Amino acid sequence: MKNIDQLIAEAKGKFFSITFEKKDGTLRTINGKDKYLRLIAGAVSTPSIDGLRDAGYNSAVNRNREQWFSFQPEKVKAFKCGKVEHTF
Repeated sequence: MKNIDQLIAEAKGKFFSITFEKKDGTLRTINGKDKYLRLIAGAVSTPSIDGLRDAGYNSAVNRNREQWFSFQPEKVKAFKCGKVEHTF
């Protein structure tokens, strides 16, 4: 069974849809991209992104809002990219 990191890596920079549970228990679905850095200035590495990564969060770019979003890999419920659909 693949984990979310493997699925995002296999997307190879394509847009994907991810559904995850937020801290307050609600579900959120976002269309994102792992390596879409041209949307956000200074997006390569910032202290806030590095701090989230160190705390166990993954981050990607929300293509609809042109900003970063973060999620805990173990809280991901569904992933979709093209014909690849995976539920956790």
